[in-house]
Amino acid sequence: MKLISKITILILSVWLLASCGGGADSADKSGEKKTNVVTQKVKLDFHIMSKCPFGARVVNTIIPVLEQMGDNIDFNLHYIGREQNGELKSMHGDPEVKGDLQQICANAKGDTKQWIAFLKCQSANWQKIPEGMEECAKSAGIDAAAIKTCVDGEEGKKLLAASFKLSLDKNAKGSPTIFLNDQPYAGGRTEASFGRSICGEFKDAKPDYCANIPEPVKVEVTVVTDKRCIGKTCNPRRFLSFVRNTFEGAEIKTIDYSETEGKALFEKSKQQFLPIAVFEGNVEKAEAGFARLKRRMEKMDSGDYVYPLGKQGRPPWDPKAEICDDGKDNTGNGQVDCDDDTCKSRKICREEIKNRVDLFVMSHCPYGVRTVDATIPVIDHFKKEGKDFDLKIHFIGNENAGQFSSMHGPSEVNEDIRQLCAQAHYGKDYKFMDYISCRNDAYQKNRGREEDNAWESCAKGGISAAVISKCAEGDEGKALISESFKLAGELGITGSPSWLLNNRTEMRARAPQQIKSEFCAANPEAKGCNKEMKVDPSEAVAPVPAGSCGSAGPGPVAPADQAAEIEKMKRAHKLLVEYKEKNKNAGPPQRPAVVPAPAPAQPK
Repeated sequence: MKLISKITILILSVWLLASCGGGADSADKSGEKKTNVVTQKVKLDFHIMSKCPFGARVVNTIIPVLEQMGDNIDFNLHYIGREQNGELKSMHGDPEVKGDLQQICANAKGDTKQWIAFLKCQSANWQKIPEGMEECAKSAGIDAAAIKTCVDGEEGKKLLAASFKLSLDKNAKGSPTIFLNDQPYAGGRTEASFGRSICGEFKDAKPDYCANIPEPVKVEVTVVTDKRCIGKTCNPRRFLSFVRNTFEGAEIKTIDYSETEGKALFEKSKQQFLPIAVFEGNVEKAEAGFARLKRRMEKMDSGDYVYPLGKQGRPPWDPKAEICDDGKDNTGNGQVDCDDDTCKSRKICREEIKNRVDLFVMSHCPYGVRTVDATIPVIDHFKKEGKDFDLKIHFIGNENAGQFSSMHGPSEVNEDIRQLCAQAHYGKDYKFMDYISCRNDAYQKNRGREEDNAWESCAKGGISAAVISKCAEGDEGKALISESFKLAGELGITGSPSWLLNNRTEMRARAPQQIKSEFCAANPEAKGCNKEMKVDPSEAVAPVPAGSCGSAGPGPVAPADQAAEIEKMKRAHKLLVEYKEKNKNAGPPQRPAVVPAPAPAQPK
């Protein structure tokens, strides 16, 4: 049986001959052309998820290189996922597992040329995976029935389980994770970049293809930032990483707005917010990279292009506006910091409300779901001690002309509204948390893929489905979601989960003891802060993963390295479900363990 970790690409020699350019050929005395004789093989390993757009993109990109140099590349394609209780799991759900199986079985049932053709077909339409398998098999010349038998049987499961294990052993969590000759790959992700990096690994003779790789286009990129802005809004790190991966010839320079050159370039760009990235005009020649950015680029009078990073900041940073917390009148209008009208809605200028805790999430974000669940033991603790823990849950999204949208689609918006309605109508003693907790349990199982009325099963124990439905489908629900989205926008909150403590400061906690610790550091007089919080022992070893949905920083959204984090989240959630089940009709667990709280965080 052919194992995925030992796949060697053997492209027919006719491919190689057909693609060789004249510059790489030599001729003997008879006039016949000869090619370089290369015996070395360069090892290339991709670890991907079949429905991850970034993984599919690199597969598509490497295929032309394999077609040219396949005889000299030991290419291995592995998959990222996990085996849990005998079931195969992956970040993007069962469709992705099936896609992984289809690709791994195509390799098992076809020859190398056919497998590459199958990958090329599926990766070009990765959104439809696992649909279209039969068409891709037909175009590649592989028996679709043989692939299906493998996918549905033990053969495919064993192959994919072995692939998952290999990715785990290599600590490959993000798709794609790439190794070149067993070393982490840090080069670009264009065809030329892959080809140039692979060619650099040959010690002696190189394949003819190597002589024909064009030199990268040199592109000067000047980034203007502002050292006065210290948050994620002004940190271009992610964007610059994207630029280095996309433009192999990028020459990047960073200057500050306080410098004469920085201020002058900002003025020429005619932008309002920082940071900005100015690409010299010849970026057009780097066609692949330019195509990925030109939609958001604006051409300057000089012929250069500006990428307005600052427009994506939350909140955006205007270098000419009042800074709100530096003790200076930055605008010259006689109003300093919070006295300036433009600062009124900023966190630092909000009125302090002791014991207030605002949690901003997306109802279909796994990190937000898990953090909401982590508040349950904290709520239970403070309910017994005096109810000084005043929690409000809000949601993150956008409103445009009366239409609402959220990262995970319309079903998330609908659930956001229902949870807000439950909070509005069943706020006493946190009764609404029964509904939200039930919905979170459902989300863990179905990832939001359910019938439209499935939520009604969580309207129980004194919570009326009719009440929630009337609210959610009427003007009340629209007003609630509008107000919630507006508040998150005013505060510059785009990442789920996010906290606002005492109506003005941020909080980073994810686990129950962390939440209590940070709350009490800012509210030491709250009843219950002077007592230890008893939680199930399992909760002490099940912290919430540190990921988030959404972004507070500028730049194209990079692939989230979520696979391992979601696995941790699921294990932690299972423990919390057990905790809630044991405590729904009783008091504390029979054998509670007191978990020492971490050192209190200092309030800002």
